Amino acid sequence: MVILLLAVLALAGWVAFLEMRHQKVAALFRTVMTGRAGADLESILMDYLARMERVEHVAQTVEQHLAQVEGKLPFVIQHVGVVRFNPFADKGGDQSFVVAVLDDHTDGFVFSGLHSRSDVRVYAKPVVSGQSTYTLTSEEKEAIARAMRPR
Repeated sequence: MVILLLAVLALAGWVAFLEMRHQKVAALFRTVMTGRAGADLESILMDYLARMERVEHVAQTVEQHLAQVEGKLPFVIQHVGVVRFNPFADKGGDQSFVVAVLDDHTDGFVFSGLHSRSDVRVYAKPVVSGQSTYTLTSEEKEAIARAMRPR
């Protein structure tokens, strides 16, 4: 009987110990599930998932816009070359100029301004693949070469 009584007391002590541990775990679980400002963990997770879906949608939209921009980028003016020169050895300084305006395919135009004492003459020539259907002067060729130099 004594052994049985000792076994019952040992089991009662073990049950009390387990009950204390259970109370601590239950309190900790309630704290975790309550979260900040009394919101439960489920609503916090649902809010987080909704925000993540919005972020994914925005990221997809940004990726689509980026793909469109990258597709157009080679056709955007990206290269400019300027050459100043004096076409008339006996008059003035380097007041005349050539500006080459090109995209990544070396398509664009050259714009020339010839300055003399009495007037300024302006010319424009189309450029396709670095060449023009019009004869290019050495200054215009140099402006195209400067425009396409690596930065």
